Amino acid sequence: MGAKSHVASGMILLILSSGLSGCLSNGSPDDSINLVEAPLVGPVDERECFEFDNKERCWLLHIPETATYEFCLSNSCPLLVDVHGRTSTAEHQYNLSDYPRITDQHNAILVHPEGIDNRFNIGWCCGDENDVGFILELIDKIIHDRRADVGRVYLTGWSNGCYMSNELASVASHKVAAVACMAGYTDEPLATNYSAIPVMEIHGIADQIVPYGSSFTTGVLLEGTLEGDEGAIQNMYWWADANGCPGSAPDIETVEWDYTVMRFSGCTNGADVVLVTMNYAQHNPYINDYDGTDSPFYQAILTGNPTGIDASQMAWDFLSQHSKSVE
Repeated sequence: MGAKSHVASGMILLILSSGLSGCLSNGSPDDSINLVEAPLVGPVDERECFEFDNKERCWLLHIPETATYEFCLSNSCPLLVDVHGRTSTAEHQYNLSDYPRITDQHNAILVHPEGIDNRFNIGWCCGDENDVGFILELIDKIIHDRRADVGRVYLTGWSNGCYMSNELASVASHKVAAVACMAGYTDEPLATNYSAIPVMEIHGIADQIVPYGSSFTTGVLLEGTLEGDEGAIQNMYWWADANGCPGSAPDIETVEWDYTVMRFSGCTNGADVVLVTMNYAQHNPYINDYDGTDSPFYQAILTGNPTGIDASQMAWDFLSQHSKSVE
């Protein structure tokens, strides 16, 4: 996709996270709307649904004890949207990424959308639902109902959920402040109205399902294959081009025995692009093992990162440093 893509094809491993500052958030829902506060006694986990495209669409919502309606009306309560992988569920993703231990400390509202037939339509794969529309309407609902900060809407997810996060970054850059997701790439052309936002991807070298270095997929958790030079390195260069990042190669910020971090900085809108490479992780880069399968084969390759690097914390540290002005 330009000069960077040629350099990308010759590279091997690298990456990590870190944050940078964006614009300060000044957006908020219409204060004239009369909303009813849902009183909290401790953190709340709720399964909610609404009708979208004549189907019931559901999600799992986690609200910290501190993120009451009145508190979020006067303070920033970020919204983190965490999208599950194919064949998984909202509850599986909740247990896998384990974000409440992090987001509860920051008054952040956490939502796990659930896909029809446990998958999200990313264009070339996984059904024909309007999942982009569903998730965007869900974001609007939580901003409206819970007073989440419209300038601090963050996307994360795993595998199919990371592809979905990349797609939403492209088509809803006016709504999303930053993206940091696991084991997935971008695969669609940029929306014509795209405005650069920060992007991080975390990927394991030993990934057998969405390989680190190529577009091939097993066809078990994703249907079919991509075309071209997709891979973790190429994905970083793709976003660097999209975000107008200078230079032909990223800075290598961190090199440890079990992970590396690479970053393109100086990009449009301060929208840095970061790749975190986990040298011993397979398809699951999180600390927790995936508990959504009885297959011994998948239990083996979906175990958590053996070196204990906290991918969820790494993603949050990147995301939480960004906000945007929303009119």
